[in-house]
Amino acid sequence: MRIAIDLTSLPTQLVGVGSYAKNLITSLKKFDTENQYFIFVKREHSNVFSINQNNINIIYQKNILRNKILRVLWEQIILPLYIKRLKIDLLHSIHYTIPLFAGCKVVATFHDMTFFLYPQKHIFIKRIFFKLFIRISSWKANRIIAVSESTKKDIIKFLGVSNKIDVVYEAVDSKYHPFKNESMASIIMRKYGIFNKFILYVGTLEPRKNIVRLIQAYYNLIFKNNITHQLVIVGKKGWYYQEIFKIVDELGLNKEKQRVIFTGYVPDDELLFLYNAADFFVYPSLYEGFGIPPLEALACGVPVISSNISSLPEVIGDAGMLIDPYNVQEISQAMFEMLKNHKKKVQFKIKGLKRAEKFSNEKIAEGTIKVYKKTMQEGNKLYET
Repeated sequence: MRIAIDLTSLPTQLVGVGSYAKNLITSLKKFDTENQYFIFVKREHSNVFSINQNNINIIYQKNILRNKILRVLWEQIILPLYIKRLKIDLLHSIHYTIPLFAGCKVVATFHDMTFFLYPQKHIFIKRIFFKLFIRISSWKANRIIAVSESTKKDIIKFLGVSNKIDVVYEAVDSKYHPFKNESMASIIMRKYGIFNKFILYVGTLEPRKNIVRLIQAYYNLIFKNNITHQLVIVGKKGWYYQEIFKIVDELGLNKEKQRVIFTGYVPDDELLFLYNAADFFVYPSLYEGFGIPPLEALACGVPVISSNISSLPEVIGDAGMLIDPYNVQEISQAMFEMLKNHKKKVQFKIKGLKRAEKFSNEKIAEGTIKVYKKTMQEGNKLYET
C-alpha cells in the first residue's frame, strides 16, 4: 500500500501536533516495513524529517507554504496532483483538514474539539475557518483517528459522526526517560535563570491551559507555607497570554526574587533535563485532546499533578494526583502534599514509569496501521456518518 502523510501544516516549533507527527513517523519507520510512505514536509523541518529509508520517502516543500492562501492551494490542488502522480492509495492528514477531492482513501486525525468547546479562545477568522473545514473533513474522510476516548466523545457530540472513529493514543518519545546528569542539568538551569528547586509546567501560554490559576495556587503555596521552590513555566506564547504575565506582576511574585520563570520554547534535548531536574510537574489544563507534557513527565519518573477532566485521567490513570482545575485551593493543597509527602512521591514515580510504557511508539504504529488497513477494506464510502 502506498500511503501519503501531509505534515506541511506543522508550525516551525514542533510542539503539540508536531510532537504527535514526530512520534508517528518515527514509529512507522521502525515498525512498518510492509507499506510505502510518502511524507510531505516543509523545507524548514528538514533537520527533523531528514532520513529516507526503505519504507519512507521524504518530499520537501518550499517555505512558501507559510502563506495561508498558498497553504489552501497546496492542500486542495497541488497535493491531489501529487497523489495522482505517485499513485497513492491512502492519504493521512494529521491535522483536521483534508482535500475535498483527494483521489484516494483519506484518514484524518482529530486532536481535540477546542474550536467547538472554546471558540472564544481562538481568533475570529481561525474559528470560522476551522469549524467549517473540520465539519467537511468529518463528512469526507473515510475514517477518523481520535487521540483519546474523550476526543471521540466530543467528535460524536459536535459533529454527529460515530461509526468511523478509531481511538489511537499518542506516544511518548523514547528520548524522555529518567536521566541523571547533575552538571549538565545545572548548566541548563542557569541558562534559564533557575537557581533553586523548582515546580515545572510545560505547555503553550493560553487561557485553556489554566496557567493563571496555577500561578495563584503557587502564590498561596509559597507564602502560606514558606516554600522556596521556583515555578518554571515552559512554552511559547499562544493566544491571549497577556493575563498570565499580568497576574505575576499583580501578585508581586518577581518583585524581589525571580519566583516565576518563563523560559519560552525549550528544545527537546534541554527539556529532557528540566523534566528530570524538576521536583514535580503540574498540569491543570481545562481541556486536552490527549496531553503529551504530563506523559513526558511520567516517562521521566517525575511525579505529576494533573486535571481530573477531559482526556487527562485516561493518560494519567492512578499514576498521578488528579485535581479540580477550577479550584485554586485544591491545586495549592496538592502541590503542598507533593512537596511534603516523600513516600507518595516515590509511589507516583514508580507508577508513572509503568504507566508511560502503555503509550509506546510500537502501539501508535500498530494502532494507526490497523486504521489504514480497515480504511482500505471498507470500500469507497465517502460522506458516511
